[in-house]
Amino acid sequence: MFSGGLDSTAVLVRLLSETADDLRVHHIRMVNREGRADAEQRATDAIVAWCHAHYRAFQYSQSTLDFSCLEAIPIDYLSVAYVACQVAIDTPGCDRIAVGTLARDLDEIKRSVCANQRRVFAAMYECYLTRKLGEPALEWLYPVYALTKPQIASMLPADLLHLTWSCRRPVHEGTNFKPCGTCKPCAARASISAALTISI
Repeated sequence: MFSGGLDSTAVLVRLLSETADDLRVHHIRMVNREGRADAEQRATDAIVAWCHAHYRAFQYSQSTLDFSCLEAIPIDYLSVAYVACQVAIDTPGCDRIAVGTLARDLDEIKRSVCANQRRVFAAMYECYLTRKLGEPALEWLYPVYALTKPQIASMLPADLLHLTWSCRRPVHEGTNFKPCGTCKPCAARASISAALTISI
């Protein structure tokens, strides 16, 4: 499950460089009133092209969830669980799902995010198993769970690092996008830049 951010890009790099697994990389174009879908799409397209050129072949797909008519921002990790279920049953032989969740990113309210995500997935996947679709069991992988943001930034090639996108409320400047500089992911990138004395 791939967003074009630092964490999911690190997952992709780790799986491409440290395993020989056949990968299906899936991006959810998340349309909501934050307005980040186009910025994430641009980053995703660039990262996928870069990884195809510098690592090895993998399958790429994407889907769209459009919540633009809602005032509330839907909970991303539940949306990821829903789409992951659909992608898993659409991928013959799929027995593992990898996500870019980090332990240090979870506040007290979200401590159970991983368990909740798997619970939502399991409830939906059970419906497909009764129709004899999909694998009898799927494992959730968290390849960068124990890493810090600076560690993740350090493991990415510089060219690839600069292609990633994190801002949740981008500022539109013509056909380009500028990070807002105030959202939580922007603050995290600023702290990484300070820790590593680099600009990301």
